[in-house]
Amino acid sequence: MASVTFEHATRIYPGAVRPAVDSIDLQIADGELMVLLGPPGCGKSTLLRMLAGLEELDGGRIWIGDLDVTDVAAADRDIAMAFESYALYPHMTVGENMGFALKVLGVPKAERVARIEEAARLLDLEPVLAKKPVAISGSQRQRVAMGRAIVRRPQVFLMDEPLANLDEELRAQTRSQIQQLQRKVGVTTLYVTVDPAEAFEVADRIAVLDKGVLQQVGTPDELRRAPANEFVAQLLAGAD
Repeated sequence: MASVTFEHATRIYPGAVRPAVDSIDLQIADGELMVLLGPPGCGKSTLLRMLAGLEELDGGRIWIGDLDVTDVAAADRDIAMAFESYALYPHMTVGENMGFALKVLGVPKAERVARIEEAARLLDLEPVLAKKPVAISGSQRQRVAMGRAIVRRPQVFLMDEPLANLDEELRAQTRSQIQQLQRKVGVTTLYVTVDPAEAFEVADRIAVLDKGVLQQVGTPDELRRAPANEFVAQLLAGAD
């Protein structure tokens, strides 16, 4: 595990009239679950991709722990991601999907099995380890995608709108599971959502963005009690 620090992080896409991410300073503590919250196009997913090494920085630095990873290749940042799209291999079982990256990395079979079984217990996936993705629910498929990331034991876990494909009942159920899982695993986590209610439920702290600019950072209670400006107040209105 490790902390994450954005130091004046900036991303400007070619031809854009303003930065997608505008000189953001943000620190995520070791083991913290930080939610990046804001409307579509506010820069939250871009910021996540910058940390993952999938987007270049046009200014500033990014640190994971004491390591400046600004110019480090994505594959060398010890980060795992779960996306809106599950991207599971349909011909593989749940267990095979969860362990595939470990197999590619050359992790011995006995250790692979142990890590898969540990993640399956945390995610309540033990009964479906031998099933193919088509035979399990949407919530279970999302948990398989999370398990695939967890078994790698990364320093940082990134989740980009992971519940967007689920209906409201499953979203509510899975939100609770994500929060419990993150507490158990203790991996530093950045979680992107457009849904204030989702942010309030899972976050240790929330970073609110608008038009690439960081508007406010605080715990859910701090944001409820004292929104920094009208934008934050309107975004959070009715979230409960």
